[in-house]
Amino acid sequence: MNQTQQLLDVSTNALLHLEFQKLDKHLTLAERNNILVKYLKRIAKSNRYRAIKKTAKQWINIGRHPEGDLETTLSNEVEQLTQTCSTDLYRFVGMVDDIESELKTKVQYSQAHKIDLNARYGKVLVCVVDEDLKASFDEEGLMTKSTQILFIGSTDDKDTFSAVIDKCDDFQSVIAYEDENHLRVELFRL
Repeated sequence: MNQTQQLLDVSTNALLHLEFQKLDKHLTLAERNNILVKYLKRIAKSNRYRAIKKTAKQWINIGRHPEGDLETTLSNEVEQLTQTCSTDLYRFVGMVDDIESELKTKVQYSQAHKIDLNARYGKVLVCVVDEDLKASFDEEGLMTKSTQILFIGSTDDKDTFSAVIDKCDDFQSVIAYEDENHLRVELFRL
């Protein structure tokens, strides 16, 4: 899970935890902050959330400040993160992260005529092939033109790569080329 998704999950769960506490009685601002600080202290100490430890500590400091309103801060954070997490660019990066974790590799980026077919991380080569990847997404993160991903590796790894691509419901994938060890997929916005 990437950092943005962890921040969204933690902030949403913290607010949900607070809402359940509010069911019992009306809470003052200080009481709400204390409940959220206690919840976030567990997060800040957990190795599982190491990637967001700094942000969790910043939230804790807001909650400890006498005039801090941690509930409002977290609500604003959830709104912002939800918008970030809903863009095509974010989903594309998430799909690339999934490919990297499933195949234990690093996805490269190259223009078609500059691909180094020997530059592999691990047993496979996975490369986003685009003349200008930035131009494939607009300033709001929506995909404006298709892009391609090239895979070179064993048949088993090719099946794993295909499964990750197929699992992603955010893009339509079309096979541009395939043989025993190669697969080039073109991705379009749905």
